[in-house]
Amino acid sequence: MFGSQVWESEDHVSDASVTPEKKSISDVEFDQNGWRPTVRFVLAFLMGGFVFLFPVQWEGQTTIPLDVIMTLIQNASMTAVELFALGIIIAGGVLTTVAEIHYRGSPTLSERTVDVLELEYWQTATVFVVFRLAAVFFGFAILLDVGPAWILADPIVNIAWGALVITVALVIPIGAIFVNLLAELGGLQFIGTLAQPLMRPAFKLPGRSALDSAASWLGSFSIGYYLTRNVFDRGGYNKREVFVICTCFATANLGTVGAVAAILGLLHVFPVIVLLYVVSTLVVAAILVRIPPLSTVPEEYIAEPDPEPRFTGTVGDYFRFAFNEGVTVAEEGNSIGRASLNGFIDGLKLAGTVVGSVLTMSMIVLLLEAYTPIFEYLADPFVPVMSFLGIPDPKLATIGIILGGAEFFIGATFVVEADLVTQVFVLVVTGAQAIFFSAPAPMMVDMFDDVPMRFRDLFVLLVMRTVLLVPIAAALTHVAAALGLL
Repeated sequence: MFGSQVWESEDHVSDASVTPEKKSISDVEFDQNGWRPTVRFVLAFLMGGFVFLFPVQWEGQTTIPLDVIMTLIQNASMTAVELFALGIIIAGGVLTTVAEIHYRGSPTLSERTVDVLELEYWQTATVFVVFRLAAVFFGFAILLDVGPAWILADPIVNIAWGALVITVALVIPIGAIFVNLLAELGGLQFIGTLAQPLMRPAFKLPGRSALDSAASWLGSFSIGYYLTRNVFDRGGYNKREVFVICTCFATANLGTVGAVAAILGLLHVFPVIVLLYVVSTLVVAAILVRIPPLSTVPEEYIAEPDPEPRFTGTVGDYFRFAFNEGVTVAEEGNSIGRASLNGFIDGLKLAGTVVGSVLTMSMIVLLLEAYTPIFEYLADPFVPVMSFLGIPDPKLATIGIILGGAEFFIGATFVVEADLVTQVFVLVVTGAQAIFFSAPAPMMVDMFDDVPMRFRDLFVLLVMRTVLLVPIAAALTHVAAALGLL
């Protein structure tokens, strides 16, 4: 497991304690921003918050604007939506294949072509190359209704294509528009700065780590990783802080959780889900940072230590400070229109990497679930625990959580036909598991080899996170149900 040898590394500067400078917010000289960036920041923040969190009445049900937008699009032309989803799958398969050919050197493409196609973005592990290519064949087979009846059975296709693929293909690009408004025009900076007073006492992290967490929650885990890597290389974090940030706060992002909530038909309670998800994540993080293995990671730097000042001030001071930081970012950012377009393009790219894998993995999982007892065998030892915690459909919940460790989408959406309480519970647990082995775990190992992060260590942390999340999420879900919020 985690022995002393695991943490040995020659790439460190010092593990000596560094005392950060103490500053009062009242001593900070705020930037003199004009009214235009202020309006841009406020509008972008309100638009992003409105679409994801503001409850509205639609067709006799309380939901959020994102759900209304998706419903209107599907009502306009489901055929167009299905062709759009198939186009995303084909584009993902083609670009992944081109990237695979180029990086294997047979043949290589020109540097200009590589830059235009952004082939580095499409490079992935061999297993996901196979998944994305297989999805092209699955997509055509489903839309043309050509293939073995046991594969194209209605219960399997209705979930894999109708519930999963269609929703993910729509939600990710649409949600990315509003997520990017928050990320590019100051919302991320505002939320991160406002959370700084909590980071050191609650999680033993510098306040700047709140920005990494906000980047993961509002953007994606990969954005959070890159931001963390950048600060780490400049001496802003030590190895323990990097490991904590990546394994405790780079959970499923808001847009992804929204996509799964849409698949499960839970957008009408999405604000409640977000609250439960955030509280569960924070409680688990506060526990894990205080116990091995995270508490034993050495506080070594790989660059000259650059600790942040510890700011002091009232709640009002911090709000003004956070607002100023958000407006400053908005002043340097694009217009709302350009930021929205950038978000949509980024969402299309992300969908291209995700939708194909979701289709193939969901088909495999659903076929195994329909024709083999493998998941029942895996779930049986843990079903009594779910029953004890009062979770309806305990076997479905257990299987969903087991699958969640491999891939969030598949695990969370496995309970699409379960009880409402079970759906919310599994969505909260799988969303907060963080160390998914489909993409985040390999990316952590690759990006932070000087920490070092190893698969066996990440597996242990995944198990620990899940063990803690299950009772915490169960308790929170039952409380929400008792209060009439679900």
